[in-house]
Amino acid sequence: MMKLVMGLGNPGEQYRSDRHNVGYMVLDRLAKKLNVDLNIRKKKTVFGKGKQGKMDYLLLKPLTFMNLSGEAALYMASFMKIYVEDIIVVYDDMNLPIGTFKISVGGSDGGHNGIKSITESLKSSEFTRVRVGIGRPTEGVEVSDFVLSPFTKEERGELRIIFDDIVEATKVSLLESSSVAMNRFNKRINTTTDEGE
Repeated sequence: MMKLVMGLGNPGEQYRSDRHNVGYMVLDRLAKKLNVDLNIRKKKTVFGKGKQGKMDYLLLKPLTFMNLSGEAALYMASFMKIYVEDIIVVYDDMNLPIGTFKISVGGSDGGHNGIKSITESLKSSEFTRVRVGIGRPTEGVEVSDFVLSPFTKEERGELRIIFDDIVEATKVSLLESSSVAMNRFNKRINTTTDEGE
């Protein structure tokens, strides 16, 4: 059995601290926690391999840039014969407030181009999502500028508080199941724009 965890983001030092790269941030921490080296480069991806009992898994960062994340998902799913329901994607979500996260399976892309690309490439939306809230831009700020801007000092503080939980929730989704992770970590989040249920 093979599972795949993808952390979404944009490659390059200039994007490292951006809101859009929170998936990369989580994946790096998860790799450290699971003692997995992200040192294999193939087909516009960088990934590492891990094993738990009879299950093998991959931790992967696409190097395709966000809007083409589906290329990496399709390549790895096809190459390693991974079922869609065994794929977990960690990414930034403007529909959730900063300092919150939520695990879900299937649903809409919520306006996220990386998720849209993955859904189109895999011809399915039935993968697990670990959605990390980044809040919404203030009036007059373009969405594209907002997601490609770094977190403020206050936002970094709020993220720091929940990062361990996000990493642990992703780990539970991987090594146990998404339903176990949802039951353990999903709390009621007060937002009226919570898409992707």
